[in-house]
Amino acid sequence: MRSGTPVEGARLDIVWSKENVPAQDREIVIIDNGPGMSLANLQNAARAGYSANDPINNLGLFGMGFNISTARLGEETIFLSATPEATEWSGIRIDFGELIRKSTFDASVVTEPKKISGECGTKIIVRRLREGVYSDLKSKETTIRRRLEIIYSAILDKGDVEICLQGKALRPLRHCVWGSGRFVMHKGTKVNAIQEVDVDLGDAWFDVSRNRYLSDFESGDAEAQAASGQKNNVKRPRRLRGWIGIQRYFDTSEFGIDFIRNGRKILIGDKSMFGYENPDTGTTIIEYPVELGSTVGGRIVGELHVDYLIPTYQKNGFDTSDKSWRITMDAIRGAGPILPKRRQALGYSGENTSPVGVLANAYRRTESGTKGLALSREVARTFLAEFKKGNPEYQNDDKWYRAAQEEDKTRGGENENTANPVDPGDIPSDDPGNYGPAEPGTVPQSAPTKSSPEPQKAQDVASEKGDLMSRCDKNVSLGGKYTYKTGRAAFEVTSWKVKSGQIRSNGQRVPCILFQDGVEVDFFFDETHSILEEYPITPKQLLLQSLAERFSVRDTPISLQEVFLALIDNHLADERINLLSLKERSEAALSRIRDGLSALLAHRVGKCISLIKSVPAESDSLAQTLLNEAPDLLSAFQDETDNAAKVLAYVSEDTLLHFVEAMPEEFLDDKVFKLPYKKIAFPDATQNDRLRRISLDKVMSYLKDIKMLLRSGSKPSKSELIRYANTLRVLEDRMA
Repeated sequence: MRSGTPVEGARLDIVWSKENVPAQDREIVIIDNGPGMSLANLQNAARAGYSANDPINNLGLFGMGFNISTARLGEETIFLSATPEATEWSGIRIDFGELIRKSTFDASVVTEPKKISGECGTKIIVRRLREGVYSDLKSKETTIRRRLEIIYSAILDKGDVEICLQGKALRPLRHCVWGSGRFVMHKGTKVNAIQEVDVDLGDAWFDVSRNRYLSDFESGDAEAQAASGQKNNVKRPRRLRGWIGIQRYFDTSEFGIDFIRNGRKILIGDKSMFGYENPDTGTTIIEYPVELGSTVGGRIVGELHVDYLIPTYQKNGFDTSDKSWRITMDAIRGAGPILPKRRQALGYSGENTSPVGVLANAYRRTESGTKGLALSREVARTFLAEFKKGNPEYQNDDKWYRAAQEEDKTRGGENENTANPVDPGDIPSDDPGNYGPAEPGTVPQSAPTKSSPEPQKAQDVASEKGDLMSRCDKNVSLGGKYTYKTGRAAFEVTSWKVKSGQIRSNGQRVPCILFQDGVEVDFFFDETHSILEEYPITPKQLLLQSLAERFSVRDTPISLQEVFLALIDNHLADERINLLSLKERSEAALSRIRDGLSALLAHRVGKCISLIKSVPAESDSLAQTLLNEAPDLLSAFQDETDNAAKVLAYVSEDTLLHFVEAMPEEFLDDKVFKLPYKKIAFPDATQNDRLRRISLDKVMSYLKDIKMLLRSGSKPSKSELIRYANTLRVLEDRMA
């Protein structure tokens, strides 16, 4: 850009020598097609921190990072530039070894003839590459490309300049987040998956000559200089803008906030705002992700433009001791802790309404479905792979949301086939299965009329693909690529769920059928079939079995069993019974209940404290917990002061069960659990008592199972783990 005029077809190339070039002659070249600069400006640009551009509206060129980074790559750097009217490229040669030997910072001037008249731009050539640099470039080209695409995604997204690595254009890597219109309900309020950020943080001093904001230490001098009439420093606004949102998948490391300064990401996936530093103790407590952090992970991500923050000289971080950093953190994560229980313990009132605070609390649920905008790990990973490849079907979140809706139906046990229309009679009536009582979820078939053609034999009847597609809905959760081994061609599966009628094969009703055309597979399944309704078998398991048969035939001599086992390992990870994961999910469920107790039982705090103190072991347990986690609340519990309700968030599993047993009307009827209690209101009081007891016993049985799981010493047996997994799933589904 010259005088504010954009460069048409702006391009920057990063290339390095091919392998056939002798090692001593290999070089790295970075070149652009910009307007170039004069030798005088180029010499100044090579000095740390200098910029000849308008420093308020344009970016500076180089700082200390330029000299440090080029020195790490090679011993010699040639820095050249040419304007359109110049007759040659001119610049400087920096030989770092020579500078050290001569103890000087002077670099020699060099020139190079233009190959084409009128060509212009700036180029940097790094020569005499250090040992291992070239081999790293070759072996890590994909990694380098991805890193550059992440760092410069904000610039690439605008499309004003094309950046190429080894002749191949970089493309912006965008976050895979839910759309701004998606939301979850939290305490009766919609919380959108994207929180826009645009905050005025006040004015700060800006150094025009050095093209940067000044630190707290430097600002005092700037004010004095401005008062004396110097115009080197000016006041400039600090504006924090961007967004923070929810990723469509969980990950134990791929989450966090990106901080962008002047179009370049300085911090990527930063997680510092997820911890709270206690000012009294100086210790930092991680507040997100808390539940399932080690096995499931987090999904809060974002991009924030922070041009006003002061970077380190290597441009890989910011000065966290500066006031600008502190007020930025306050704007992002708010004052005090994020989690309600910890806020109460430290004397903070109300909810944390910062972008991070709102999202961390509203999107704590990890079970799949639309309630938490979450997919099962296996489905999310399959979709993510397609998203990263640029598959247009997976870029927006429509397909992802349909998969979450399917999870709702699966978890809630909904059956779309309970009100099927009458079948018009395409299937003959001489199948004995069409007489007598119908199987659950099936529809009686119509008898042929006199004008109907001669019916076929039942054993010849088989469902056709076209007919099935007309009677099915696509099931996006099961779709995608399936393979049993890396390097083996995968099958591309499209999955279909029957919404009316049956699936037939050889005259018999079957739970599923698969049609293959090359690597493309259409898989149809009927959830109302007895195999899927009455046995612990899922449509996905049937799909894997069907695919195993096709793979074993295609890739002979591999056995059916070998393929099937490999497919299970690759595609059924979510169904693996893992003790650590079950315990983390159990802790998460109990934490959700505990965190709401202070508000839920505030009107009955006297009875709650009395119940706790009536059992010495429970009273002692709570006192010890308060002493360790919230010592300021110990006196509230001891003396039953106005703050006593806050201690309820720290009760043990035993006390929680004690509360539910003693005060079921406070927990059931959609307050904590969906099961009815007071809503059961028949005229007969005895009948009411009996039914209410049944409802309460269900909740108590779930909670007792969870308590048993958390306190299990040795590893439970497989049967016990299956029981705990099933109980936990039911409990999660029945929590309001």
